[in-house]
Amino acid sequence: MPTPDSPDSSTPATPKWWGQSLTIWGTIITTLSTVVPILGPALGVNIGGELIRQLGDNVVLLAQAVGGVAGTAMAIWGRIRASQPIERRPFTISL
Repeated sequence: MPTPDSPDSSTPATPKWWGQSLTIWGTIITTLSTVVPILGPALGVNIGGELIRQLGDNVVLLAQAVGGVAGTAMAIWGRIRASQPIERRPFTISL
């Protein structure tokens, strides 16, 4: 009998775009960080540590920029389409 966390065998799984797969992205990142530095010099392409560090820095900067733009756009779009004003409500957190 399927549990709530397991897929039901009577309903087929809907496919998703490969770009949404953490497995695919993990494979790409692993390949770029382990295989390319080994094959690059063998094929005559010099891939040094400095180049990889610069690439990593650029990826971080790009991710920060995309996150900043997406967050700002979400805040503006959310406020534009909101039909009710924002209010504060009391809440408590217990540990």
